[in-house]
Amino acid sequence: MQEIMERLRKRSGNQKGITDMLVLLILLPTFLCVTLMVIIFATFLLRQAKIDDIKARALQMAQTEGYLTTTIINDTRTKLSIIGFPTVTKEGVTYPSFTGSTTTKVLKDDADPTVRLVIQYPASDLSRLMAFFGVTTVEDPGYYYLEANGRSEKYD
Repeated sequence: MQEIMERLRKRSGNQKGITDMLVLLILLPTFLCVTLMVIIFATFLLRQAKIDDIKARALQMAQTEGYLTTTIINDTRTKLSIIGFPTVTKEGVTYPSFTGSTTTKVLKDDADPTVRLVIQYPASDLSRLMAFFGVTTVEDPGYYYLEANGRSEKYD
């Protein structure tokens, strides 16, 4: 590295040129990486906010109906597929999965009028990205697990 710097100094003839070159070679790529990380993180946050909005809307509809209907499930699946979470099958289970949600009608005057909404979806598989960094084995990336509870508004 020292030899390269000496050659560059000899060719440029002044110290100012070397400083400018170092700025171009070190600082600009660093700023570019930081800027890209901020953009990627902001995109992730916006996507997460959209998922939360979809979950909140599905919970409102389930509270109105008193349980999670097939119409609400299909509407939620459609909205999730629009933002990049299409219907997928993993190990025999179709995702997004609503297992654990309230599937029987709960009335407002019941002893426990709680309506539960659970949405589960496989997390993004970063194994290809991790292979770029030299990681050879990656565990199961896990799942998005969204859970919300509300009070039924359904009268009989």
